[in-house]
Amino acid sequence: MEQEVDARWNLVETAWNLQINPNLLEVKHDSLKQELFVDSFMRRIDITSVRDALNGYQKGKCFYSYQDIFVNKGSENICEVDHFLPHLNKKAHIAEEANINGIWNLVLADPKINGDKSARVPHRRYLERLYNRNEFYIESKHPLAETIINQTGKTKEKRRIFLQAQYNLALSSSIHEWEPWIELPGNF
Repeated sequence: MEQEVDARWNLVETAWNLQINPNLLEVKHDSLKQELFVDSFMRRIDITSVRDALNGYQKGKCFYSYQDIFVNKGSENICEVDHFLPHLNKKAHIAEEANINGIWNLVLADPKINGDKSARVPHRRYLERLYNRNEFYIESKHPLAETIINQTGKTKEKRRIFLQAQYNLALSSSIHEWEPWIELPGNF
């Protein structure tokens, strides 16, 4: 009993050190070493550093609702950087050699809209908006262009197929498509 208590406490301490919820830890077993270890593969990384670059396309508007968003650090209601296709399905996308944290999959969202979206897949019509956004970066010779090309494909057709395949993969793990509760007329 004492060993089990120690082992459980070690998991909690590990979660604290990794700054994640203990319920999200994935404990694996190394049969050769006869040891348990924690896999932090699903741990989220800070992606907020791309906020300014993403705003170049979104012009201070939420990707989903077109509401005004705040991008300046220190703003009380600063926008969030959202994974268009949920981070929750990271393992499935990695199997398809897609980086879910890639710029191709990140958008700016109003915090309330993003909270409502949670880990759900946006309605299919937003996929076209994401494709257009990525193509905008590529055509504008933005510094992110080469990164998006390397992550999604060398041609427009390959990039469209890539996005559709990743969308289908995410949707297959989802119950339904999500739409925001408000959407103003678009400007991008």
